[in-house]
Amino acid sequence: MTDNFLEPQSLGVPCPRCQRDLQLKKGRYGLFVGCSGYPECDYMTAADFDPGTDVSCPSCQQGKLVQKTSRFGHSFYACDGYPACKFSVPLPPVAESCPTCNYPLLLRKRTTAGERLVCGNSECDYKSEIR
Repeated sequence: MTDNFLEPQSLGVPCPRCQRDLQLKKGRYGLFVGCSGYPECDYMTAADFDPGTDVSCPSCQQGKLVQKTSRFGHSFYACDGYPACKFSVPLPPVAESCPTCNYPLLLRKRTTAGERLVCGNSECDYKSEIR
């Protein structure tokens, strides 16, 4: 049994370096776009399926929070202004302010009982009702 998703898939877009076809590939840290002419051409870029959220960074107020993957395969959300801003959270952000402390960011937490919103401020213990 073969899994076609793991095999390189042609995107029909030419490589900006060598004009060969770009392919969607699966690597050690997830999906990426690479040249079909590898190893002669080593062009590579990220596969931006979820380029980010509409949530502003509460630390620098200039960047947006984008989903990233750690080297261990775990997802997290970090400011796109890295390395100037090193803000990150482990849960999906929601652009709502906390009703208790007015922190401009809530996090969506999924549990076995359901889903709830928790405050992004580590000093606040706000938790919404389970949905």
